[in-house]
Amino acid sequence: MKNKSFILVLLLYIIFMIPLFYFSQKIHKNRKIKKFNIIVDPSSNNYFINEEIVKNILFSKMKKNEKKIGQLCILKMEKQLDNYPFIKKSEVFISVDGTINILISQKEPILRIKNRNKEYYLTKDAEDLELSPFYSSKVILAKGFFSKEEKKYLVCLIEAINSDDLLKNQIISIKKNDDNLFFLIPKIGDHYIIFGNVKDFKNKLNKLKAFYKQYLNNMNINQYQSIDLQYKGQIVAKKR
Repeated sequence: MKNKSFILVLLLYIIFMIPLFYFSQKIHKNRKIKKFNIIVDPSSNNYFINEEIVKNILFSKMKKNEKKIGQLCILKMEKQLDNYPFIKKSEVFISVDGTINILISQKEPILRIKNRNKEYYLTKDAEDLELSPFYSSKVILAKGFFSKEEKKYLVCLIEAINSDDLLKNQIISIKKNDDNLFFLIPKIGDHYIIFGNVKDFKNKLNKLKAFYKQYLNNMNINQYQSIDLQYKGQIVAKKR
């Protein structure tokens, strides 16, 4: 009995919604686009996308008198937006009052890479991302050539650094030399940190934190030329 009642309610709902849908389509068909509600992910600290850029992506090739809701294809609009380099995901829908609602999720750079004359971002998904002509993201700089595997480890390394208050304010750059050794460059202290490879980054960062907590504020850190984290269970600090 309950199943029959549910089916009946469902049929009545469908019967009611079909004419409502076509009525809505008929109203919107010739209505001009006047109102936008563009929301870029408010949790993001980056500003690659704004309302002007979104409108330009969608309507730059459309004449002013052609901008009617009936001419819009939601899937095509989402595809256009998703093809923009700095957009991770978009969602477009039209309200009953004819408002075009656009929700934008941006790609999140975690690192800026410089390899000779080429510069680009690395996202949290370990994807390469071109630089923006409108906005520069405040992220750590890494110099050198990095393989796909190394980029994945770099993402994890940077996330670990950014999640720690001490390291986040101390590490400003990463370098890789021709021998595939990684180096960290600190903000405070005239020294460099020999990191070695990036695979065992957790243990190495823990050793670095322990060293800094003991010596960073208690003595002249500039007396050290280098801090070597490559050796298991120990730190080799070389004085000048």
